[in-house]
Amino acid sequence: MAGETKTSSKRDELVDIASALFYEQGYGATGIKQIIDLAGIAKGTFYSHFKSKEELGLAWLRKRHTVWTSWLEAGLDSNKSARSNLISIFDFLERWMLECDFRGCAFLNTLAEVPDPESPMRLEILNHKRGLQERFQELTTAHFTGQSNAYGKQKGTILFLLFEGALIESQNYRDAAPILSAQKEIKTFLAT
Repeated sequence: MAGETKTSSKRDELVDIASALFYEQGYGATGIKQIIDLAGIAKGTFYSHFKSKEELGLAWLRKRHTVWTSWLEAGLDSNKSARSNLISIFDFLERWMLECDFRGCAFLNTLAEVPDPESPMRLEILNHKRGLQERFQELTTAHFTGQSNAYGKQKGTILFLLFEGALIESQNYRDAAPILSAQKEIKTFLAT
């Protein structure tokens, strides 16, 4: 039992080290040797946990999905209206971008570094973005109660795209102005 705990905690430690490096430096710029050196382990120990850098990258993206989604959901309130929660998502985006010094989305940053559309990492990124789009669709469908589900999903997709655009451009300009502009548009959009 103790060996299993140490094994899983060493694996978790490797994911934590890689997570920080992949996010701060980029997936492509981070080498296995750097991760091994920071973890203070032998190369064989690394490979006993992960067969490749890509396998470690997948573990990182899966962990990041769980962590990031919990941050987002913590900013939402089941007692608030769908409209309030949709607006709150942009408050969350502004806080997050300021806290990460406009480093941006780990998934989009990695997407730019993994060219193969069939890569398991690309599929993990797609799953993350689909989940976020579905969350927007759920909230928008709940807001437009008098409309069909198809209408709510379409409007949710529009808000998801506005979120993604605001995220990218705030990272690009290193400024929260795109987020604030998007949020202003959403308030108008939801009022119709």
